[in-house]
Amino acid sequence: MINLCLTLADPSFAALNQKIAQYTGKVPYIEVRLDYLAEPQVPSVQPDQGTDFIVTCRPSREGGHYRGPEQDRLDLLQKAAHSGFSWADLEHDVQESPNLPSSTRIVRSYHCFDRFPEDLPSRLQSMRETGGDVIKLAVSVTTTQQLATLLEWMESALETTPCVILGMGDLGQPSRLLGGFLGNSWTYVAEDESSKVAPGQLTLKKAMECYQLHNWTSSPHFYGLLGNPIAHSLSPDIHNQLFQHHQLEKVYLPFLIDDVGVWFDYIEKSRLCFEGFSVTLPFKTDVLNVVQQRTSPVDSLNTLVKRDSKWEGLNTDYPGFLHALRTHGSLKGKTALVLGNGGVAHTVVKALQDQGTEVTVVGRNRDKVSRFAKRYGCRYTLFSDLPMAADLCVNATPVGQFPNIQDTPLTSDQLDFEVIYDLVYRPEQTRLLELAGRRGLKTISGMEMFVEQAALQFTAWTGLSPERQMLREIIRKATGNS
Repeated sequence: MINLCLTLADPSFAALNQKIAQYTGKVPYIEVRLDYLAEPQVPSVQPDQGTDFIVTCRPSREGGHYRGPEQDRLDLLQKAAHSGFSWADLEHDVQESPNLPSSTRIVRSYHCFDRFPEDLPSRLQSMRETGGDVIKLAVSVTTTQQLATLLEWMESALETTPCVILGMGDLGQPSRLLGGFLGNSWTYVAEDESSKVAPGQLTLKKAMECYQLHNWTSSPHFYGLLGNPIAHSLSPDIHNQLFQHHQLEKVYLPFLIDDVGVWFDYIEKSRLCFEGFSVTLPFKTDVLNVVQQRTSPVDSLNTLVKRDSKWEGLNTDYPGFLHALRTHGSLKGKTALVLGNGGVAHTVVKALQDQGTEVTVVGRNRDKVSRFAKRYGCRYTLFSDLPMAADLCVNATPVGQFPNIQDTPLTSDQLDFEVIYDLVYRPEQTRLLELAGRRGLKTISGMEMFVEQAALQFTAWTGLSPERQMLREIIRKATGNS
């Protein structure tokens, strides 16, 4: 089982005591950060309620908020250890430990915020010699190469020493997600997004409800999202709920990376079992270089699945896009205006052309859109040249997506079409679709494509076909539209 350690930090002593009482017995460990208090003092804890308490008063030299005299800080830790705290966090450079009860266990910690240290093995050995029941190493991670180096080292270091090793920063977050499965003594989590005390820290709700880290008793099969950025992706919510619904030993995690090749070099050597990935921008073409076989009508992949030790690439956006058009009759001989010439527009144009549709693509930069059109042998025009009539209009731009939900790529007087298909799914009813509806046009929400492509990904990984309505409900709940 992966142990969660909830970090509680608040400038108000009363609020901190309230939070301690609220979460006691809910998680195996609670770290109480005295350095965040306006006036550092020791709160009361109930140590016999199923939670071990760790007292931390991090000095500014190690990235904390405490700036007072060092002896006063150590006295606070000593007082806490005599008041029910069973663990005390002592930094690597503390030479003389405070007078702690013999039963007090020590977290010996080291934080490096400004660089990725190249001497991790020797640093670990030095901290072992200094003494501690658990060694904590938190280091800055700013590239996927550093992340891979850290994870590879964790796989060996955690087999021999009780540790919590983690990479700080957004690119270091995968080390927090995978650390418990690799052997970290616990995984630090924050109360909520506003309470994070370290970059890349997970929230308690995400750890327990989405990833269910506390419930794993063995290492599952790993799936995840590869992209940059990925912070607002709904894929973890969708696929983890589907895995849980079907009682599968699988977990889906977000992997923010900056280099696909480096990531795959790591996972091929890892003892963890990686079985599949969703792929988003900017890596949909980069992953062509890491697959051994592909089943995609376009030079762009959004789904990877491991079959017989080989990576296969698929594109579920292609059938997902066409699925929503199935009730609108044949596309052969029809005309379509595609707004946008990046990302998913490649898949949209190819899918429409394969159905016999005459496509005109619309862009803002003449050079860029003309190169796009030449690649697919289609016409192009600029937004400034609109309106233009067509049977179908597809919005393949992000204009109108959350949080800029009042934006629209077209005005009402430019809607000279029979059908408007907006690939934006958040919100489900975009400003563009509202304008089209007022004019009596047929509309298709991006929700339809999003649901279908996600369902097809799930099928590729599991062989199961999920209920589409269940996916819609998951997405609506995650976006606050249930």
